[in-house]
Amino acid sequence: MPIDPQSISLRPAASGDEEFLFSLYVSSRGDDLRELEWDEQRIAEFLRMQYEAQQRFLKSEYQVVDDQIVLINGERVGRALVERRDHEIRGVDIALLPEFRNQGVGSWLITQLQSEAARANKPLRLQVIRFSPAVTLLERLGFARTSETGTHYQMEWQGE
Repeated sequence: MPIDPQSISLRPAASGDEEFLFSLYVSSRGDDLRELEWDEQRIAEFLRMQYEAQQRFLKSEYQVVDDQIVLINGERVGRALVERRDHEIRGVDIALLPEFRNQGVGSWLITQLQSEAARANKPLRLQVIRFSPAVTLLERLGFARTSETGTHYQMEWQGE
């Protein structure tokens, strides 16, 4: 059942969100490791290492990133990391807890960014894992694949 957009809000990420952000990261990863028949402790250790590496990468590559926590009725349900550049708006990391996916929250976030990009007359660009269900959502919202690697698509929305 779709979530009422009036219940969705954003607030800046804070140091007290660190464990939530790690849980969010873990919620979207790990299934592929289970297919390798790794035990849960090994998976947890590996994901912690990957999360810490991701955080270091984000800090080194995105100095002017807007790191927002997605809230529904005040409850933390996701993250939206966006960098506003001179030539584009870049969706760096947009993630929702599994129980809040496919309920309109991701569409709301993306359409908010599309509206901002249209007002600024800039493209909205992001990278998405090839097998992510978000690819279908993004294409439905008018994004095109502009390039790809073995693991990701680069996607772009140019506006009307």
